[in-house]
Amino acid sequence: GRDAPSVPSLDRAESSSLSCFLTFSLSPVRLSSAYKFGISTMQTLRFLRGYGTIPNRRSENQKHADIATRRTLLKAVGLTLATCLMLGMVYENLKSPKDAVLNVQEARAAFNDSHIYRAGALFSEMSCALDKRVTPDNIESYRDNLGQIWGSACGLNRGIFTLADYPGKTFNCGKLPQDWNCPNGVADLFTPGRDPAQDLEYLSMYIGGVFNTTAGIGPGTCAFNGMAHLWCGASRYLPWRFTPWVNQIGNNPIRGVNMGGLFVLEPWINKGFVDWNDDIRDQFTYCKNDSIDTQTKQRALEKHWDTYYTEQDFKLMAQYGLNTARLPVGWWYFAAAAGMKHGSYLVPSQNILTDLNHPISKTIAAANKYGIHIILDLHGAPGSQNGLDNSGIRSMDPVPERWGDGWFYQAADRAKTVKILGVMTKYINMLNANGITNILMLELMNEPWVFGDMSIVRDFYVEAITHVRSINHSLPILVCDAFRHEEWHWLLRRKGFDFRNVYMDTHLYHAFNPSDVASDNPHDDMMKQIVHNNMACGYGSLLRYKTCSSLPTMTGEWSLAIDDCMGYLTGSTSSANQFQNFGQCKNLKDRDSEQWQKLVTDFARRQRAVFEKELGWVFWTWKVDSAASKDFSAKYWSYSLAVKEGYFPPDLSTEKDVTRACDHPVDMSNIILPAPSVLP
Repeated sequence: GRDAPSVPSLDRAESSSLSCFLTFSLSPVRLSSAYKFGISTMQTLRFLRGYGTIPNRRSENQKHADIATRRTLLKAVGLTLATCLMLGMVYENLKSPKDAVLNVQEARAAFNDSHIYRAGALFSEMSCALDKRVTPDNIESYRDNLGQIWGSACGLNRGIFTLADYPGKTFNCGKLPQDWNCPNGVADLFTPGRDPAQDLEYLSMYIGGVFNTTAGIGPGTCAFNGMAHLWCGASRYLPWRFTPWVNQIGNNPIRGVNMGGLFVLEPWINKGFVDWNDDIRDQFTYCKNDSIDTQTKQRALEKHWDTYYTEQDFKLMAQYGLNTARLPVGWWYFAAAAGMKHGSYLVPSQNILTDLNHPISKTIAAANKYGIHIILDLHGAPGSQNGLDNSGIRSMDPVPERWGDGWFYQAADRAKTVKILGVMTKYINMLNANGITNILMLELMNEPWVFGDMSIVRDFYVEAITHVRSINHSLPILVCDAFRHEEWHWLLRRKGFDFRNVYMDTHLYHAFNPSDVASDNPHDDMMKQIVHNNMACGYGSLLRYKTCSSLPTMTGEWSLAIDDCMGYLTGSTSSANQFQNFGQCKNLKDRDSEQWQKLVTDFARRQRAVFEKELGWVFWTWKVDSAASKDFSAKYWSYSLAVKEGYFPPDLSTEKDVTRACDHPVDMSNIILPAPSVLP
């Protein structure tokens, strides 16, 4: 035979592929098939390539059949070669475990980039380990944390956990691996004479083992008293670093305030605006009520829109180190531009899509002047998504579970909401075209009612995002979790849907549930505050879970209140009001002490500590009106008043690393509690 032509050297994957091809092509099945055609192996190759003829006496029909057969076999060979190339790569990866892991990760990343159909990481992609801030040098300072870990984690999973490095075995807190040299279990770790670095490794293995043994991964599965970290990929560790706006806000997390009460009236914020009562209880009933003539009401609203927030507010926000303001608006301001009627709501006379003198545009422009970025938030949707006064219209249904039913179960209201969001997107485009470029995100809707069907909300979000993206493909979008947490992991697994540049808004209050607010004496009141301070750090595992399992998460509303004592906070109505008197409001004046001052300041720091590990925070609210400011509780709800009280620093940029505020539980050794109450 002829000398074979020189060929370039093959890498390992190509060699494996060639071997696979030759083996596969020359298998007994293939050879027997060739034999049936009456040709040798070489003739088969020549036949496939069409070079030669087979010198048998064939009819024209047989020749046509040969051509068809050749085409079929060429396809088969092509598929075989492609399959073998892939198998060769896999084979070589299996021979090099390190490379194999890397390639799997790369393949998964490539798949996710081109076929995004889920918002969060899968549970199998998450891991839980000791936080890196805990080191051999400082472990002694975490003694209290460790004691609480053993007290809470040792009973998880019926007391049993497994470790990947010890297959076929189970362990518990009293029975650790023999080579850990802990005959008394966890009590032996970090005792004198042991290597703290080695024990830290054991502790991290223990944390990971308990996490991996847990059947249902949830918000508290990787808590471990704040000493553990839920890992789900580099892009979701301190996720604010990977947002499209991070450079615009000084390479910091979102640090912001809500502009409550400006374009959506709330009785507790706008206490002096009107005499709030059962008949005038929200913006809708104010506009509709005929006890005040329409012209007077219109003038009052226009004055409010023009004067409640001024440039001085945004100048002060910037001075305090804030970078963002969340601006709640109602659907009625965009109704005319959407070709819809705004009903009884009174609105500005300017065209919102063309006139920059519209009050909303003037407000956003003033914020832009001082470098304050805006989250434009649809706070009130057609039909009311939650039946609260902050949606524009308050439900008077005596059954709170039904308050959001109007929007949830009226397809027409949801369709109108999508249409409004489309107009809001066009509005943002108009602002950008006019040099007002400080819109950070569009929030699709505030607080869908917590008792509603979240699959309806999910479907609405998908429809709304699709519509918004058709108008502005790069606009960051914020969706609200409706005070619901775990189910968003599976709700946001939607094949064929792209969740990039979409973020989650959660609202974390300590002021509404009976378990939060109830205390009828000074001793229990202070203990309640201490518990809330530690709870604030506990929310870190919840936020971490949300960022990992659904979307990078921002805390868009929070406060310093641990009760609902602020006047009209739960509404101005005497009925359909959720306020319950547990005696929580009778000891407020006892909080005017240095000890309370320190506790509330610590509460503010601890909340921000966990918020700034995700996307950041927006406090509710920047201010309340002069009438509401007289309320004792106003300083817990107004950021500007809280700064004056010393709860927040006058300049956040000069503050030491606030994310370390949760390193340890509240130090009870420095607290003098009031005397316990005497039972009657």
